[in-house]
Amino acid sequence: MLTVSILIFLSFLIVNEISRNETSKANRITTGFVMDSVENSLTKVEMDVLSEAETNKSYSTFLNGQAQSGSMMLYELVGSLRTLKDNHELVHSIYIYRTKDHKVLTMSGLQEASTFADYSYIEQALRSEDRQWSPVREWKEPGKHTAERVISMHKRLPLPFGGQGLLVINIGVYPLEQVIAQMTNPAVSYLLINDGSGHTIYPAVSGAKDAVKAEDGQQLTQLLSPRLGWSFESGIRAGQLFEWVSVISYVWIAVGLAVVILAVVYIIYVTRRNYRPIQLMMQRIQQLPGRPGEENNKDELWMIDHALQSLIRQTVDYEQQEHANILIRRRQLFLDLMEGTAAETVEFRLDHLSPFADGGKREASPIYTVMVVELHDLDLPQTVDGKSTGSGHSEEHGDEDQRLSLSLLGVIQELAATYGWQGWAEWMSRERISILLRKEESVGEGLLGVKLQEMAQTGCEWLQGHLGVQLTIGIGSQTYELEHIQDSYRAAVSALRYRLTLGVRDIVTSDQVPQANEIPLYSYLPLISETIRSFRLANHDWRIQLEGLFGAMETDRLNDGDILTVVRWLQELLEREMREMKDVSGALDRYFNGAEGQRWKAEVESASSLAMMHTLMLERMTTVYRTYVAASETKSYRAMVSEMKQYIEEHYTNPDLSLNHLSERFDVSPKYASHLFKTEFDMKFVDFLTRLRMNHAQQMLCNTTETVQHIATQVGYANSITFGRVFKRVVGVTPGDYRKLRLKPEDSIAGGAL
Repeated sequence: MLTVSILIFLSFLIVNEISRNETSKANRITTGFVMDSVENSLTKVEMDVLSEAETNKSYSTFLNGQAQSGSMMLYELVGSLRTLKDNHELVHSIYIYRTKDHKVLTMSGLQEASTFADYSYIEQALRSEDRQWSPVREWKEPGKHTAERVISMHKRLPLPFGGQGLLVINIGVYPLEQVIAQMTNPAVSYLLINDGSGHTIYPAVSGAKDAVKAEDGQQLTQLLSPRLGWSFESGIRAGQLFEWVSVISYVWIAVGLAVVILAVVYIIYVTRRNYRPIQLMMQRIQQLPGRPGEENNKDELWMIDHALQSLIRQTVDYEQQEHANILIRRRQLFLDLMEGTAAETVEFRLDHLSPFADGGKREASPIYTVMVVELHDLDLPQTVDGKSTGSGHSEEHGDEDQRLSLSLLGVIQELAATYGWQGWAEWMSRERISILLRKEESVGEGLLGVKLQEMAQTGCEWLQGHLGVQLTIGIGSQTYELEHIQDSYRAAVSALRYRLTLGVRDIVTSDQVPQANEIPLYSYLPLISETIRSFRLANHDWRIQLEGLFGAMETDRLNDGDILTVVRWLQELLEREMREMKDVSGALDRYFNGAEGQRWKAEVESASSLAMMHTLMLERMTTVYRTYVAASETKSYRAMVSEMKQYIEEHYTNPDLSLNHLSERFDVSPKYASHLFKTEFDMKFVDFLTRLRMNHAQQMLCNTTETVQHIATQVGYANSITFGRVFKRVVGVTPGDYRKLRLKPEDSIAGGAL
């Protein structure tokens, strides 16, 4: 205890000395910060003004004497001076002196230098080469009765050392004092700033320097600004601060000694009082079986800490496992309620697991109903007992899907609570959520159904607007018995199966579901076959037959799955019929394969109603019909073009081969023959023939040693001159140069590219 007491004394003495040094260091840093801030502020003003004077052509125009009183350029220059003053709160005024006619331009206008109030400073500036800030001086602005303290800087114009005039910048001492005052705390420290002539800039009080030092005692910091030539002196305003620190240190020493004495007494008291319980506790801990590999020679405190950590870890693991078990058991209970299994234990499990927000408390005869939410175009991971089974997602994408899943469940449950329902939601499949709703208050059955639809509509609008989720909600029947919840769930699922027939996009209720029918789907095959037969025979009645097919599905009130099956039969039969027609299958292939075919099928299957599906099928089949009819009408012309192409490839060596020759050979007009070539090959007949001849000429130049004249006659040209001119226009080089480039061994790669 004696050693501890000595250390306490030494530590407080060291802290006292450190506090002295740190106070002096902090004062020096603060003073340096103030000096740098003042320098930077004045430098920024100087740079902005000089930049404006250098870039604004109005300044040079004024110095040349071109801008006189009343001129627009003079007004622009005055506006520039005012803008500079408005942009810098430190600027008191700016004016320009023109040497040419001894006139001064201020923010108030143009006047003679001899009558200007600051003419004495101008004369001094013209004689002086000093470009630093002036000492504090009195300056009376024209139109005012009182003089103000400013510091000034002058620059010769044009920059940097021109002789046509002066630019004078006046900085107000008062706004400069306000800026400095914001960076100092007069209650703690003092700051004294003097210019190069010894005039006090801050604070602006006569005799402030002597008063401050006499009152505040020792000076801690003195800095000299090389840019401004000003001196910055500072110190601690509370003159007895160090003495008070020492007194406080002695007080804390006394307090420390008292605490040490009390601690010794308390330790002795506690040890004597709790020795027996601690000993019993240690005996019990030592009796616990140790883990393999642990050392047994640890002290008592380590053993107590190790035992507590083990107990805490086991408690946390147990709570996490219990929470996971509760979630799994709740999900299983939800599935049992929806499927109607384990009805004898449902009520007990519902009270025990408390899945609703009210903790499972129920009044007499609560009412239940089930909503089934079906999500469209949403890629979510399949979950089983809370674990993701998706295999096509990255970990990051899976986390986003999981957050979206939780968000949807949370939004649905909060929305139910807003309308006075207790909601319990679970994922039933990849794109389907079931919600069990419970309401304690008894209201009319009709009014309750209206409120359910209103709640469902609000949820649809909110999810579509905020999360961009497209969904359909099926609302089941209402029941007062737990064993009938399965009937409400089945009614909600059944309602979703008649979305297309009912023409509903967002909400379907169980009372809208039509009665079950026994019409077999194969009865629609004759209607489909007759429609496709009329389509293939180019009979316009296929539209009426298609309308009759969809009308029959609407009359029979088929569910969504049966409607999609019938429509797919129609699409597959149409595709098969078109593919079997060899003459037009190529023109129609894009409507059934590739991106366009997939898009058509996706649009039809995602239609919101049977009428919309009919419209989409009619539009696409009309497009296919037009292409089919056009292709059927033009198949004979394509055969003729194919024969022409084959004839040209066999007789391209004939110099007399032309459109007239083709017209006589195939009994068509030259103009029509040219039209067929342009339509089928997207090029003129002459270009087609020239390209064919040049290809053969290039092969002969590369692979044979025949003369150019001989090659020209072999590809259909009467002489080598015409052949050489055409070859150079098409290939870019003469036949001889082409052969040289192609036959040089070192240029084989380049020749291959050419």
